[in-house]
Amino acid sequence: MTSQALFMKANIFAVMEHRKSQLKKAVNEMQQATLDGDSEDALAERLAQDYGLDVPVLDESGKYAMHEEVDVAVQYNRDGTPVFNISGGPVIRHGLKITIVVPFKGDAALFNVQPTSFDSNPPMAELHSGDIRLVYTVVDPPFDADGASARALSQINRYLGNLRPSAEQLETELKRIAVPLIRRKKLEFAGHAQILSSLKIPIRNPVPGPQYSPAAHRGGGASETREPVKWDVFISHASEDKEAIARPLADALQEKGLRVWYDDFSLRLGDSLRQSIDRGLARSRFGVVILSAHFFEKHWPRQELNGLATREINGEKVILPVWHEVGFAEVRGYSVTLADRIAVQTKDGLAHVVEKITEVVK
Repeated sequence: MTSQALFMKANIFAVMEHRKSQLKKAVNEMQQATLDGDSEDALAERLAQDYGLDVPVLDESGKYAMHEEVDVAVQYNRDGTPVFNISGGPVIRHGLKITIVVPFKGDAALFNVQPTSFDSNPPMAELHSGDIRLVYTVVDPPFDADGASARALSQINRYLGNLRPSAEQLETELKRIAVPLIRRKKLEFAGHAQILSSLKIPIRNPVPGPQYSPAAHRGGGASETREPVKWDVFISHASEDKEAIARPLADALQEKGLRVWYDDFSLRLGDSLRQSIDRGLARSRFGVVILSAHFFEKHWPRQELNGLATREINGEKVILPVWHEVGFAEVRGYSVTLADRIAVQTKDGLAHVVEKITEVVK
């Protein structure tokens, strides 16, 4: 990962409007049991926290340094005079790479949001899910790493401080928006209940019918609505995560004796990709979903996740989330429902991930 300019990718006003629209959608999709569980004010408070801005707070007391020796292409001396080798290119010198790691708590995505007040020279850092990293490559000593990092952190803290008034404003606006929406939703449910109470015949809860199966619609036969289970787990992942986690996880699960649907194992030359994935979804007991920054950017893994989610309508536990190099804030930003699930994280090691999945499946 390379350093990037922070606080530059999104506008704070656009982010605030997006959070408001997310809250409105959440209230519109609420079930009656959720609405009945809290008072209007308490529920509005909880929604404001869920969809508000959790501005990061740097833990400077927990910062530490890492270092490694590197080769550096040098084109200028410290006094600004050019350096040339015989061919006219840069001179390669032995240098030292110093990385200052600073943990933080809060939503990492907000490091990419431009506050209302900013300057033309934003801070630079590597952004990770739980820390930021200030990287300095030194060729000629002396170099004051403490002074340089202190200046950088002061600038970052200033930007974060400029985000906090917007976060407070958004929390107030979210509460103001939520209360009438909740009240209206409760009135809708009350109206529905009144209509049902006026019926003069017995009322029964609907009996769940067979789940929609793409394979059945292609074949047209009623006997195809639910194919027999063939695999224990279906692994859904973004292609960028294949080598880092998806393939090693699939291999390790197979070694544990599980039947795994994984594209490298289950697709053959000439297969229809869409039909094969539909079949894998329908005929797997569980879906292991590798949630990562790459996954959140992709359309195809979302379709697979939606297919697994339809299996859970009747309370069946199907989705087994695996968090790969993401934290709670990133997952919540993608799906509040997924963020509330107990998940296993790859940072705890592949063996731990395999153990937890195997416990559920077996």
